[in-house]
Amino acid sequence: MSGVQSVTGWVPDTELGFTLVHEHVAASSPGILQSWPGLSGGREKLVATAVAALAEARAFGVRTIVDCTTFDAGRDAGLLAEVSRASGVAIIACSGLWLDPSVTVRARTVGQLADWFIHDLLEGMDGTIVRAGAIKIATEEAIGADDAKILQAAGIAGIETSAPIITHTAARYRSGEAQAALFESFGVDPRRVAIGHSDDSDDLGYLTGLASRGYWISMDRLPHGRLPEYGGQTVQDRIEMIGKLIESGFARQVLLSHDEPIWAGLLTDQDQERHLRSNPDGLTFISKAVIPGLEKLGIPADVISGIVVDNPRRWLSGS
Repeated sequence: MSGVQSVTGWVPDTELGFTLVHEHVAASSPGILQSWPGLSGGREKLVATAVAALAEARAFGVRTIVDCTTFDAGRDAGLLAEVSRASGVAIIACSGLWLDPSVTVRARTVGQLADWFIHDLLEGMDGTIVRAGAIKIATEEAIGADDAKILQAAGIAGIETSAPIITHTAARYRSGEAQAALFESFGVDPRRVAIGHSDDSDDLGYLTGLASRGYWISMDRLPHGRLPEYGGQTVQDRIEMIGKLIESGFARQVLLSHDEPIWAGLLTDQDQERHLRSNPDGLTFISKAVIPGLEKLGIPADVISGIVVDNPRRWLSGS
């Protein structure tokens, strides 16, 4: 039976259900939750807030999330396991690295980084036995030498462990194409890679070009269409782009999510409050706004179910 490694153990792929592929329980900097717990209001409050947010999402059908918080974005494996058990929502954690590698990380070789990622996936993260089930990497407009090294290490780890990969991109600059070229040069199967933040792009040709090469198109900033810093794509524009991808024959390669941190220590308190005001629905936004929006476009219910249930199951499990 195919399955996926969650923070509480192995989950058969048939039990993943409605899955959000790019979320964050708590995103900050490495060690902050342990060294400065008061910043988030205290661990007990953070757990309670996260459990409430996930329980609400579960009431609207969500059964699984991929938490894309890497080590350098403040990942806390024990916290994720605690929140998952209390909320009843499966959480798949990520190895890999985000946009802020430390001096120590930059000093490592490709092989050392790959070994680290593999340990996260096969042994455990953050000094625990809680294992990652996916790999997250990130680049912006251009891919520098350190970025390329991290991508190569992720590719090695993905091939060795069969773990799926999800990326952060600057989609308005078509940066997923550069990621794809590197992954292919390292021998990574495009069918194991989700190109993230793709809904920030208004270029259908860019998205269908990646999809035609076999990549998953992760439309995972859907509520951010209400905020100007994420480009000119409104929420409605993003919903309509999903419709265009479906019309273009790529319904089986679309993934959906919010990229909505429950606690965003990476932001100022004021910016986090602004995010919360712009999306008071939190992790229920896709259920409340996006799915009804797709229905208004005439997208059949079985196609929508395929996008939120079958597609993430196939991406995560490789089935």
